[in-house]
Amino acid sequence: MSHVTNHKGLTLLEAVIAMALFFVAVFALTGVAVTASKGSAASKHLTTATTLVQDRLEQLTNAGYDARLTAPIETTEAYGSIPDFPLYQRVVERHPGRPVPGLQTATVTVWWSDDRHSVTASTILAP
Repeated sequence: MSHVTNHKGLTLLEAVIAMALFFVAVFALTGVAVTASKGSAASKHLTTATTLVQDRLEQLTNAGYDARLTAPIETTEAYGSIPDFPLYQRVVERHPGRPVPGLQTATVTVWWSDDRHSVTASTILAP
């Protein structure tokens, strides 16, 4: 004698296991989404800061060598003072006689996230 059983539906144990697997998958995907979002925000800040550095270096290069400069100077554009970019601070340093007498080094640093991150670039100006 053979018994044929017809199962329609899930047992309670199967339903609990299926729900557990579903929630594990949802939490894993949520973690991936959060990480991707943070990475995207970090990339945006890095790109903006790099553009602000390049823009200032171009302005300094176009202005050219300043023969009146005899001592190092530093200029700071504080947070909130750069138009359209209130989350960034830009510091410009000019050093006469670097790397050798007769040349000047201009260095631009842009900070964000309360000075936790920065981008820096330099150029040499000649007469």
